[in-house]
Amino acid sequence: MRPVDRAIAATTEAGSGLSRPLSRAETTAPGASVWYWPCFLQTAGASVARLRRRATSKLTPSLLAPALLLPISAVLVLARRLPDPLAIAVDSAPLVVFGGGALLGFLTRRGRLVLGIVVLALADCALVNFGGRAILAAVALLLPLNLAILAWLGEETPLAGRGATLFGAALLQAGIVAVLQRPELASLAASLEQPLVVRGLGIWTALPQLAVFAFAAALSLVLARVFVDRRPLAAGAAWALVASFLALDGASSGGPASVHLAAAGLLLLVGATREPPRGVHIDDVTGLPASPELKKALRRLRRRYALAQVEIDDFMSFRELHGSDAARRMLRLVAKALAKVGGRGRAFYCGQHRFAVVFRRTSRKVAGRRLDVVRRAVEAATLDVAVPQPLHPGRPARAGAIMRTVSVSVSAGVAQPGGPGADPYDVLQAAERALDRAKQGGLNRVSA
Repeated sequence: MRPVDRAIAATTEAGSGLSRPLSRAETTAPGASVWYWPCFLQTAGASVARLRRRATSKLTPSLLAPALLLPISAVLVLARRLPDPLAIAVDSAPLVVFGGGALLGFLTRRGRLVLGIVVLALADCALVNFGGRAILAAVALLLPLNLAILAWLGEETPLAGRGATLFGAALLQAGIVAVLQRPELASLAASLEQPLVVRGLGIWTALPQLAVFAFAAALSLVLARVFVDRRPLAAGAAWALVASFLALDGASSGGPASVHLAAAGLLLLVGATREPPRGVHIDDVTGLPASPELKKALRRLRRRYALAQVEIDDFMSFRELHGSDAARRMLRLVAKALAKVGGRGRAFYCGQHRFAVVFRRTSRKVAGRRLDVVRRAVEAATLDVAVPQPLHPGRPARAGAIMRTVSVSVSAGVAQPGGPGADPYDVLQAAERALDRAKQGGLNRVSA
């Protein structure tokens, strides 16, 4: 463990105006969290090993659920006739799975779960409401690619920031699939069914070769994610790919797809629910991930990346002048701007008026440009606040308040590792020093 000043280690955690003293385990126990003001890191060693063992145990339900769901789905699809109550349950299963899964994703802020359920639901709707070989070929091409991207995405807030962009992309794909049935696009639809390599795949599946290769590539990408990070959602996405392939293969032969797609949604749901609960470490005021999430992100960093520290200039004076309510609103305004930083950047709230941004596979120069865009956006943004009427000697106090339009600026420091194997702790400290240079240079600037 790095030597850390005991006074810093005893500092209270600031978050949304509240603080708590650090426990003895957090400040003194071997392998415990090192308090680095204002963002803390967890040391490597036994704690990392425990996390890996925990991740492996969380994969178990994602591996066992398919052994139950996939055979049941196959039996329901192949059954010639089902009892009326069971037939009604099977017909309503997609609606229950898709609706319930999306609702759970919204309530628990699991953007990837919501996106995956929406993609599966749109695929089912396209097959049921439109049908035809062109629609089937397009769905069979796009669905596996979406599930593969889903497995590699970071967690997003549903319908906010990048989560809203991804949701819009899914709806755009649905629109593209819908217009493929137009007669003037028949040549484009036919190109989706052209054989790519060999003509013997029809013995094994009725799906177009392009779709088969898309499923194979997507499954390879998802399995790579499973082996690299051992994330339950990635394992669920892998089995959802298998169920989706069975659904579309059956649909290409004239069979129903809804049962297998509902099973895919359930498999994705099992994986998502085994992921660590995201809402535990989300700041209530800013809506950004808090310091514990930053620790996890730093432990997962590999090779090229950049780290940034961002601070609201003169925020304490702003709070004293305009009140705590205006301060919270301003924190939300800045957090919203940082959430849109782009460049593979993810913002975290560290407490008081400090934020951190982790840029994956991004250089310091590019990260600095992204932060400068955020800096200009914050500088241009305004907030209407109500302040009490000023008191004048010799005059009676007047009730009410006056409205003012206020704004703030931010300063940022960016750093990147000096070489392979660099400790993120050192990079974060370098970003802190760059932030100090930005403040010493006159505030409202980015220093890299």
